[in-house]
Amino acid sequence: MALVLVAVVYGLVMSIGQLVGLVLEGTPQQVRLLVTITIEVFIMTYLLMPRLTRWLARWIYPKK
Repeated sequence: MALVLVAVVYGLVMSIGQLVGLVLEGTPQQVRLLVTITIEVFIMTYLLMPRLTRWLARWIYPKK
């Protein structure tokens, strides 16, 4: 599960961080970071991780 989380966070940080940076170019870095983190946590929690957990369930939780 940790490997899945690292891969998801890395992808989101690279994509959403740059997008927010372009959209909010004139705002302070702390505001851009807060917006980026908020979007990433929402996407991870409600969209990506539930689906990835179901898709990878056999690999994450192998039967004994």
